[in-house]
Amino acid sequence: MSSSERLASALPETVVPPSSALRGRRYGEDRVYLLVRDPRSVLAIWELTPELHARARVIARDRKSALRYQIRIERREGKSAPAALVTADIPDALGGERWYLGLPQGGGECRALLGVALPGAFETLLHSSWVPVPPDGACAEEGAWDLTPEARAWLLERARAGAGPYPGSSSAARYRAPDSGKTRS
Repeated sequence: MSSSERLASALPETVVPPSSALRGRRYGEDRVYLLVRDPRSVLAIWELTPELHARARVIARDRKSALRYQIRIERREGKSAPAALVTADIPDALGGERWYLGLPQGGGECRALLGVALPGAFETLLHSSWVPVPPDGACAEEGAWDLTPEARAWLLERARAGAGPYPGSSSAARYRAPDSGKTRS
């Protein structure tokens, strides 16, 4: 008997696993996530409950506007105020639950806002947490590091002890170390 046959026999007969298209989804919770693919591309994933959709319809009706969902990406650099970076109309926010968006620049932090586009306004329904976006190019090798006092103390302690910032030595340090009679291959 194989292990999968043993597992199948251990499951009660009444348990039917969900179809592969539904595995891993959580239903009944309003949410939006922003996933960074690379410095110039993000993926917004969301779920709208019928209650939030009804609220969005009421907001649009009260403002005498058609219900038009939008996803917006905001960007902030350091402690500066966020600025809208990308906006996309979503034809079917209930049926489509993900949207790839291109960013005009990398770096900083971004978040997704899902809401209703109104004449001259935007009503936010959901927002994601802020996520860091890698810079467009290579990071500077030199310059000031924004370290917490604890991190700075830890690095200074390691430097005084003669150890590198990480336990053990890096592959680059091992490669650059003087040969001890061994040949590199």
